[in-house]
Amino acid sequence: MKTKIFFILAMMFIFSLSFAQESVAVTLKVKGIVELDRDEKVTKINSGSELIDKDKLESKEESFAAVKFIDGSSVIKLFPNSILTIQAEKSGDKLNKKNYLDMGELWAKVTKKTGGFEIDTPTTVVSVKGTELLVSVDENGETDLFTLKGEVSIRNKRDENQVSVPEGYKAHSSGEGEIPVSLIQKGDIDDETQEFIENEVFKTLEIELKNEDGEKKTINFNFE
Repeated sequence: MKTKIFFILAMMFIFSLSFAQESVAVTLKVKGIVELDRDEKVTKINSGSELIDKDKLESKEESFAAVKFIDGSSVIKLFPNSILTIQAEKSGDKLNKKNYLDMGELWAKVTKKTGGFEIDTPTTVVSVKGTELLVSVDENGETDLFTLKGEVSIRNKRDENQVSVPEGYKAHSSGEGEIPVSLIQKGDIDDETQEFIENEVFKTLEIELKNEDGEKKTINFNFE
């Protein structure tokens, strides 16, 4: 509990620093090859990398990234072979987040009352207030939602059809028509995915921040 409180306070501190005015998130852990597309320049990111609005992340085979938003509100784990665009707008000490999952899978844990949180896909909009969920997008853009805690809303983009998906239930959307909701069954989430969701993402984190004048500041956090 102390670790959790300390982490939230630390992230709030970073959020307020002039050194990090443009930062909206930071990578807690990166494994394998995860590419960052920023202003059409592609680079490889590492643990502790700062992320700004409209950064696009692409995880390659057997690679993943865990991302924490710097208002302390939520964590995202991006699975292998996934493409996610970080989108966040600052509002006081909060971030309104509307991330775009083009393909692949992500898990998210969102804290209540810390700004809006949505996950856009090619076919749907998933709206979250305070919950834990898994979202999967296939090559056709069809979306599967698994609500692990709390309640999540999913809306079709083509016909605006919308349903609420409570804890322990799943939903599937093609972007139009009925959105079927049913209980999550054993085997719907495979063991490898479940292990990845539950895996501790970090013990220590070092962040180097830079302001507009090029001055650098390094902040270290120890969570053991």
